[in-house]
Amino acid sequence: MDAYLPERLALTGATGALGFAFLRRIFEHDRKLQATLLVRRSSKSFQAAEFQKWLGHNKERLTLIDGDVRQVGPKEIGMLLASDGGLWHFAALTSLAAEGEEGAQEIHAVNVEGTERLAEACRQSRSGFPFYHVSTAYVVGTRHGTALEAEHAMQQSFRNPYEASKLAAETRMHRAFAAGVKGTIFRPSVVVDDLGGTGGIKMVDACAYAVGLAVTRGEPFVFRLKSSASLNLVHSDWVIAAMIDLARLPSGSGKTYHLTAPKPTCLGEIAAILEVLVPNLKISFEPELKRAELPTASKIFDKAITEIRPYFDAEVRFDRTNTERDLSSAVKEAPMDLAPFVKSRLQSELTRLAHRKQLANG
Repeated sequence: MDAYLPERLALTGATGALGFAFLRRIFEHDRKLQATLLVRRSSKSFQAAEFQKWLGHNKERLTLIDGDVRQVGPKEIGMLLASDGGLWHFAALTSLAAEGEEGAQEIHAVNVEGTERLAEACRQSRSGFPFYHVSTAYVVGTRHGTALEAEHAMQQSFRNPYEASKLAAETRMHRAFAAGVKGTIFRPSVVVDDLGGTGGIKMVDACAYAVGLAVTRGEPFVFRLKSSASLNLVHSDWVIAAMIDLARLPSGSGKTYHLTAPKPTCLGEIAAILEVLVPNLKISFEPELKRAELPTASKIFDKAITEIRPYFDAEVRFDRTNTERDLSSAVKEAPMDLAPFVKSRLQSELTRLAHRKQLANG
């Protein structure tokens, strides 16, 4: 197969950041494509203006199923499986800060039991219907060193219930593959999207706002991290292009693909971008400080990255053997150039703060 060109695909998690980005991209790529979407009409993400606008422009190409992966019934599953493009499973609870047994149980119900329910439906259908499961590279948990695409359950410990649930969901997928279900597991790292809403761009947004505030207040900017701290950031455009490209391959291998950057982005690189954009701003790295000891703007940034802070210290390299072998040459690499994002958001914040100051001064 030279390209992934179905007439219709099915998708869960269409209102999430990556699921929505995927839909926009693939609908723009193929103007005849139709899709069946499992959505929760009552959710804030479904009611969001941007998603509603997109629905209005594409309503003739869409079939909406109002439901939840935790409760989806035979009729709804039958509608999802009635497509030649397979099921793209993006739906997940992605909170990294869930606390208590109740939060962990909810994450497990959606991410694990929901995945298992859909995979079992694919198995029972015996139709060769492919299941594309969107996981995360951080199923590696707190392990260090090189994480192989072929590895999954390695008795690792986890930072939060989200990571644990995504590995448990992968375990269910491997059982389904062994039972004859066709499909693939995709493991993206921290995804940056131009429209915001994902972990990587939240960090950039928070940094831009805090730096802008520091400039306005005339105070230094302090990172309560080492300059060598890093995140594996990858742009959603590349992740989506890679998934679509890999979907062209014959289904059935049950392969796992790390959709990660060849190397992580160091915090020192972001600081270097800021120093060029705001040469008069003093930037320093003080990992031993407590948050209460930080200047006001730096304190705001430090609080904003609480959820992803543990990932700055993740000393892990993601093997990309399958990815580099199977991807078409056009999408081989995943360069992550943060400079345009930082510059755009910083300029926006500086303009906004200057305008607010002007209004305050009358």
